[in-house]
Amino acid sequence: MAARGRRIVRVVDQSKADDGRTPKPRASTAARRARPAAGAVDIGGVEPVPAPGDVEPVPAPGDVQPVPAPGGTELGARFSLLRRVVPARPLMSGFLVAIGVLLAVALAATIAGISTVLFSVFLGLFLALGLDPAVRALERRGVSRGVGVTIVAAAVLGVVAVIVLVLLPATVRQIVAAVEAAPDAIAAMQDSDWYLALEQALGIDLSVVIAEGLASLASVSSFLAITGGVLHAGSSVIGAVSSFVLVVVLTLYFVASLPAITGSLTRLMPSYRRENFATLLDEVVRSVGGVVAGGVTLSFVNAAVVFLIELALGSPIAAVMGIAAFFITIVPMIGSLLFLVIGTVANLFLSPTAALVFAIAYLVYIQVEAYFVTPRVMGRAAAVPGVLVIIGAMIGATLLGLLGALVAIPLTASLLIIIRQVWIPHQDSVTEPPDA
Repeated sequence: MAARGRRIVRVVDQSKADDGRTPKPRASTAARRARPAAGAVDIGGVEPVPAPGDVEPVPAPGDVQPVPAPGGTELGARFSLLRRVVPARPLMSGFLVAIGVLLAVALAATIAGISTVLFSVFLGLFLALGLDPAVRALERRGVSRGVGVTIVAAAVLGVVAVIVLVLLPATVRQIVAAVEAAPDAIAAMQDSDWYLALEQALGIDLSVVIAEGLASLASVSSFLAITGGVLHAGSSVIGAVSSFVLVVVLTLYFVASLPAITGSLTRLMPSYRRENFATLLDEVVRSVGGVVAGGVTLSFVNAAVVFLIELALGSPIAAVMGIAAFFITIVPMIGSLLFLVIGTVANLFLSPTAALVFAIAYLVYIQVEAYFVTPRVMGRAAAVPGVLVIIGAMIGATLLGLLGALVAIPLTASLLIIIRQVWIPHQDSVTEPPDA
């Protein structure tokens, strides 16, 4: 029987071969599902409707059918978003985040610990950028950079020596004279008409308040409490001297090696960007140097004007007021307005007339400085709007104190240069909206 069955199969296969037909391959499961069933009507892109006698194909045992999201499409989208937000391994992710927080805290503590060194380095770089325009001017006259740095450093050290050897003794003598004359000046102020009118308006005895304040300041315990003790004061003086020496050395080093530093920064950029980056960096360095040098020059002019006004008023502390004006007015715009108040109050000890004369004279100088002196000293180096000057100085003073207020204008000028040279040309080159 089995042999007969095999003979029948061979006969059927032979008959198919004689007819020239080959057996058709069996279609896959996906193809059978995609193929319209017999009797279905094709209506052009719409899923065909099976005929009444058709049977839905049964999936294979190993096939995985997609499970619809509970609640519909909206709830499914929420579940998908939740899977993206919640990490796959919460414990490991939390451990890594904790390590990152600890590293950030350790870095902040390290920066706080070396803040004095960073302050000295930043101040040295700031002063070096201020001295660079003078060195460049000597280089344009055929002097080598090394010789130019030496000449500029000798000139700066000479100015510092003059201040220490000439102005400092005079300042000390004026301070001593002012302290000795303070009782008489206070007594004369208390006998003046405006002081008596102020006491009557306030309804208190200002003489008693001033006497108690001077007595508390003159006591040894109060002095030690204010200064923090003799040892603390001595360590502060030693720290100030060492910081001064470090700043001088860093300034000289930065001035001498400024081209090498900018060249090294340029080498860090890709080759096709180095030329544009070098041009932009050189313009930023020139602008910052011009702003710093111009600010120091304006402070010298301001101090000279204050010194002459105080001499004309007969003030015994003209040198002290000039030095104070130099350090206060080195902060642009805000420093001049601040010293206007300080100088007016200080001249009240002479007389109300002296205070009024000083306020008027110095206010006139502020206007002359703003409209005539500053544009000629700064030139195009500080093309910064006044509102940005004030905002930058306030933010810098809040973050870093006096140093922050000093570097606010150079940093603002640098950001404006980058915006004008990089951002605005890039925006101008975009003439068509991006593809959706």
